[in-house]
Amino acid sequence: MIAAPGLCAVTIVNLIRLPLPWWLGVPLTIYWIVVAVLLIMDNREPSRTLTWLFVLLLLPVVGLVFFVFFGRDWKIITARRRTTAHLMELVADEMQPIYERNAAATERFERTFQGSAAMGIATTIEKENGAHVLPAATLEIFTTGAEKFARLKQDLAAAQRFIHVEYFIWERDELTAEITALLLDRLAAGVEVRIMYDYVGCISFKKDELKRLAAAGAVVSADVTTAMKLNYRNHRKMVVIDGDVGYTGGMNMGQEYIDGGSRFATWRDTHLRYTGQAVAELQKLFAMRWFEDEHVDLLRDEYMPAPDGSGGDGVLTQTVAHTVEDPWEACRRAHMTAIAGAQHSVRIQSPYFVPDEAMFETLINAAQRGVDVSLLMTGQVDKRLPFWAAQTYYAPFLEAGGRIHLYEAGFFHAKTIAVDSLFGAVGTMNMDVRSLRLHKELMVWIYDEAKALEMERTFERDLEHSREVTRADLETVSAGARFRNSFARLFSAQI
Repeated sequence: MIAAPGLCAVTIVNLIRLPLPWWLGVPLTIYWIVVAVLLIMDNREPSRTLTWLFVLLLLPVVGLVFFVFFGRDWKIITARRRTTAHLMELVADEMQPIYERNAAATERFERTFQGSAAMGIATTIEKENGAHVLPAATLEIFTTGAEKFARLKQDLAAAQRFIHVEYFIWERDELTAEITALLLDRLAAGVEVRIMYDYVGCISFKKDELKRLAAAGAVVSADVTTAMKLNYRNHRKMVVIDGDVGYTGGMNMGQEYIDGGSRFATWRDTHLRYTGQAVAELQKLFAMRWFEDEHVDLLRDEYMPAPDGSGGDGVLTQTVAHTVEDPWEACRRAHMTAIAGAQHSVRIQSPYFVPDEAMFETLINAAQRGVDVSLLMTGQVDKRLPFWAAQTYYAPFLEAGGRIHLYEAGFFHAKTIAVDSLFGAVGTMNMDVRSLRLHKELMVWIYDEAKALEMERTFERDLEHSREVTRADLETVSAGARFRNSFARLFSAQI
């Protein structure tokens, strides 16, 4: 840590001594000073600061381009905007009455989970994200695309007032054709339809269906379209129908999420459908993105669940979300709080495993203190770089007592966690650096023992189609493959 700044200073001095014309040397010197001061004042992690200092000082032009696209601190930039404060005021004003009328759900949660790790999770989410515990009148966990989309089609066909759709990927295939036909029918019946998709996530797919919907009266918006933010994705998947029904989880809009498509024999994923007061949190998140992108206020009573007099009955849930602009990275911290507080077991499902240092240390600590920490990830690869990078984490994780399983029946895309057979979460966040720090993500925490046991039983069934990674497996990896894996890890924030 001492040598690096010294080396950087020496490099700058040597560059300044180069026989550069004054009209080039002076601006370069000013550039170096300004860059160093601004980066240091950002108070980032020292390793990140030093990395960017080297890039920007040694490659003034190319480095600056990389920094603009990949290195800016959007947390600081966003906090300075007036629209951010205004949006937070709108959210607080609309959500407060919903939280107040569901106070009985919070009281039941505190009685039920006093002394468990769930209390820490709920407190973390409330402080960092502002979201309270809310009851779902019904909650279903789907583990196949066939189940999820069959039910979604029924709900879309029954929509009476509005349909709000947000997907990272909207493909162009058999499924999207059916969904488009349903939405066109609802538009003809006077139902409001709004669709948001991620610009980069959908860049390779034809947009003729979305254009047809727009021509018929739907409001269609591409998210994250500014050049400086193309490295950051809206990775969320959610649907809100009439303020009564909500969907979220790992499945995007595409036929491959049902049958595996042309690449895989099957596709294993997890998605939620729930009703009741908890749907307010999904509508809140949709409205926040719509306000930021389209400057239209959808944080109004007519879009929220109506009071139902449930008295806090139902499945207790709490939705946590984060973006690259979020100062707390709330989804990530909720996971870390849950893992750190686990007493017996942690079951994690994620297609990728490229955690940041803090998350990895939290997993290691839990495993070393005797918690049964098991990870199930994909064994069939859609992207080689993250799969290679993941292998660099295997050895220390196994050494600490963790267990890793590779799903081999098809592609594995579920994003879930179950803790101590008491509670768990389903959502969109992978256990990789991009999801943990850069993407717009959400997770729905479910504080319900029966649902937690259901998730654990699903985990056990998935193990029947999986192969456990052993230390003997690691000993067979060649030196060349180890270098390849370590090299891939260098790009973990970009893959």
